[in-house]
Amino acid sequence: MTSITFIGDPHGWSDRLQQVVDQAPDRIVVLGDLIDRGPDSRGVIRICRELEERGRLRCILGNHELALLKAMGIPHFGYEPDDYLFELWSIGYDGHTVLSAYDATTMDELRAAMGSDLDWLRSLPHVLWGEEDGRGWMAVHAALDPAQPAAVTLGRLADPQRSENWAGHPYHLYEKRRQRDLPFDLPANTCVASGHVPQDRPWIDQSRILCDTTGGKSGRRLAGVVWPHQDVLWSA
Repeated sequence: MTSITFIGDPHGWSDRLQQVVDQAPDRIVVLGDLIDRGPDSRGVIRICRELEERGRLRCILGNHELALLKAMGIPHFGYEPDDYLFELWSIGYDGHTVLSAYDATTMDELRAAMGSDLDWLRSLPHVLWGEEDGRGWMAVHAALDPAQPAAVTLGRLADPQRSENWAGHPYHLYEKRRQRDLPFDLPANTCVASGHVPQDRPWIDQSRILCDTTGGKSGRRLAGVVWPHQDVLWSA
């Protein structure tokens, strides 16, 4: 059976991400929040893109990517470049570390320096799912709304043209209080994996994995959870 290693929010710590990736036995899913806080968001994106090109890794969108993309502009959904949102992202989300990683000081400089990295972030899905030997898995950055049927939520999140996936503070990207709650109609033998809420160790049961163990802070260890075996991989 092919395993999947779910890795919580790297937040700009490329060395931690590389250490966990090097231990992963098969496929990898990174649960969003690739950028901000740590010193090398550029390196994190490089690792993810290279492994994606080799067919070994997939990433989903996190709320930190959403904040950057809204600031830089998503014209398809009516978001034009916004200096206020850019400043809010730079200060409130610690986006200044991304500016440093790309040797930029302004929005225009960052856009030029990121180049195709910015387009790649825009292309990240809001949700991923699959099945291995009769067991299902889903990956979403924060949570699935337990008040909504899973099929409805997944149908919406899988559609990149749905503007409500980007508007405001979407539940699937921001929810922190009800992370362990799941939709009532979640298929049996399905596990939902998320990051977003920092904790000392991954929280794991048959239907839920929560594995953000750093919050992007220094002195913390990044974790990956190998599904379905439930082994935990750690950075140094």
